Amino acid sequence: MPHKTAKSIAAHTCIVYILPMNETTKTKHSELDYKDWLSRELTKRCRKNANYSLRAFAQLLEMDSSSVSQLISGKRNASAKMIEKLTNKLGASPQEKMALMNYVRSKKAGLHNENEAENKKNNYMQLSLDAYALISDWYHYAILELTFVDNFQNQPAWIANKLGITATEVKIAIDRLKRLELIDEKNGKLVKTETFITNFSDGVTSSALKQLQRKVLEMALSAIDNVPQEEKDISSMTLAINPEKLPEAKKKIKTFRREISEFLETGTQKRVYQLGIQLYPISKK
Repeated sequence: MPHKTAKSIAAHTCIVYILPMNETTKTKHSELDYKDWLSRELTKRCRKNANYSLRAFAQLLEMDSSSVSQLISGKRNASAKMIEKLTNKLGASPQEKMALMNYVRSKKAGLHNENEAENKKNNYMQLSLDAYALISDWYHYAILELTFVDNFQNQPAWIANKLGITATEVKIAIDRLKRLELIDEKNGKLVKTETFITNFSDGVTSSALKQLQRKVLEMALSAIDNVPQEEKDISSMTLAINPEKLPEAKKKIKTFRREISEFLETGTQKRVYQLGIQLYPISKK
């Protein structure tokens, strides 16, 4: 099954697949923009430590924070020597290092000019990194839904405060959502490009989806103690079942998810909620 392109990721029903690149893809698309790579590395550290900052990241790289900020924003170019230093400091894989070097060389040769946006769109490696992050980090979906809230403010600090994440994570996530054509900025306002987006697909499992599912369950556990009863509904049932009916039960759950979403999204939208339904065996065969 081929990789999805950025355009198809923004299709009305968005199903994102994370698949290993084949040999042809590796040969033709073995470049990685250092701006996006640095953004991903910074986000990983922010996720582990809520107090992690651009200044701390710069210290790790033995650079000043303004220079790192310019690299991430694209206002400063990186040389091969600098890429060597950055990849060593951040423990990049040999594949990442090679892809980053290839990008720097092609950029120096003038292959990334007015066609850069189209080149990046066709860069399967970058698309995979973006799509992986989209699936695995819950706040991408939360930002998309937050744009519908009636008092939404297009300010990283405001969004970060609402979601309990850092402003750095917000900025990087918004850039990523724009690249994947899932969000657009019109007249200073962020606009979700599609009404319905799903990362669900029968038979497709990835480490990204597992990471997202773990985080959703962790948030549900936190809500048990920290969210007022009138603002939540967390319940469960224990029942003996006929396993042969599981396929049909999954279809009913899928239908229910969409019906309850349509119902709750009608009217003035004020907050972003997470809906989770769990059905799993607790007895052995």
